[in-house]
Amino acid sequence: MKLNNYLLITAGIIIIILLCICIWAMGNATSREDPVAYKPSDNLSHEIQSLQSQFGISKWELNSEKNEIVIYVYDIQEEEEIRELQRKRVENLTIKAIHDTDFENTRAEVTEYLSRLRRNNPDYQIARISMVTDAFGDPPGNYAELWVYNSTPENQKLDGTVIQGWTIQIYPMAPLPAES
Repeated sequence: MKLNNYLLITAGIIIIILLCICIWAMGNATSREDPVAYKPSDNLSHEIQSLQSQFGISKWELNSEKNEIVIYVYDIQEEEEIRELQRKRVENLTIKAIHDTDFENTRAEVTEYLSRLRRNNPDYQIARISMVTDAFGDPPGNYAELWVYNSTPENQKLDGTVIQGWTIQIYPMAPLPAES
């Protein structure tokens, strides 16, 4: 009888210890910084955004375990700029730059698709195509702006659709003033 009580007490203690460990682990998991929820300081935001004068930034993320900000860059003119940027420190974070060739390839594919629509189907009335990336927006996003001569059912159906992660936005152009 004493052995059974001893086993029950031991099992109860083990269960309580395991529950405490689970609660502790859950608390640590939720206290980690989430890259999506992370709001950089004004100084850090300014520093990252100022890099856009050298190349485009398709996205960025915080790696809190390594105390680094990873920025994905495109349209690099000089590879030396990227080498100089690597390991630069801003506040207590190190910058790591990665050439985002996947972004460049996808942007080229979407641009080519929209250019074919423009050439092959006059019903879309596409005058100009602009590819815009906003890595710092809330939420961040990639947009294909189609400036159209006239609003048509074809281009209105395209408005708001997403092609390979690029949201299509239709902007009718103002007509030219009539000659008097």
